[in-house]
Amino acid sequence: MNDKPTVYGVDVSKATQVVAQYGVQEVVLIENRPEAMVRWLRGLRRGSIVAMEATGAHHRALAALAHATGMQVFVFNPQTLKHYAKGIGQRGKTDPIDAHMIARYAMHEQPKLVAWEPPTPETDALLQLLQRRDRLVKAKQMLSQSLSGMPALKAERRAVTANLQRMIDRLELLMRVQLAKQPPLAQLHRRLCTIVGVGFVVGTELVACLTRFRFKGVEAFIAYTGLDPRPNNSGQHRGRRILSKHGPALLRKLLYIAGMAAAKSKLFKPLYQSLLARAFKTTEAIIILGRKIARIAFALYRFGGVFNAEKHLKVA
Repeated sequence: MNDKPTVYGVDVSKATQVVAQYGVQEVVLIENRPEAMVRWLRGLRRGSIVAMEATGAHHRALAALAHATGMQVFVFNPQTLKHYAKGIGQRGKTDPIDAHMIARYAMHEQPKLVAWEPPTPETDALLQLLQRRDRLVKAKQMLSQSLSGMPALKAERRAVTANLQRMIDRLELLMRVQLAKQPPLAQLHRRLCTIVGVGFVVGTELVACLTRFRFKGVEAFIAYTGLDPRPNNSGQHRGRRILSKHGPALLRKLLYIAGMAAAKSKLFKPLYQSLLARAFKTTEAIIILGRKIARIAFALYRFGGVFNAEKHLKVA
């Protein structure tokens, strides 16, 4: 009897999902609707592996439904799959090809993978508010840049950007309401905001991400942020280490913003300047500060208390 789970790779798009079973050439086309997904999932053996790429909001329903019906679910970083496809010499890119590639990755890398788990409703609500806020911030920045230098549209640009800012402010108010509904999350948020460089939005992102998974330790959390440096060596060459950039891009972005704020503070400025004196580039120095802030945040999450410069800077 074969006890190995059957592995399915799913290429998800807005309208359809292409499903490839590992070892089977034919693919299955499923409409991206809950009823169609449930019908397909009910035909699978319980414990089967359903793997997919993180594609904004499009993969969320399938991941949740597959988990609810007793499947092992894996959601992969797009960059990871891109490098894997290149590594196996994948020629061409179509939905069926990508579905087979995802199934192959899940099959061969399964022992190293961490299964996806659905977020709590509270964490999920915060994450969705943060993502929507980020999209509005990007839209506002793009609009301001694209219409700058056009006096004829100055009034219209101001009106649109003001409306976008009001929506951003409204989302931040909704975040405060969501935090207030959950006293443990609100308390964690207050403690995280005592870290120099961490403001309301960064603190909210940290709350959502720290409570999203059960991290084994601080190194697991740093790896999740994508700010973990990886070796870049070959033979006698010792290159500058590069970031993995796995995990949520928004978390990395906000930790970088926190690092920028910290670099200007009385507490972190000497460290920032010492990094520059050691030939680190400005971006590299800020990333190091962002990573230190992430380590301190994890310590506060795991052990409680508020930020203590003398204690936590030594640990970080």
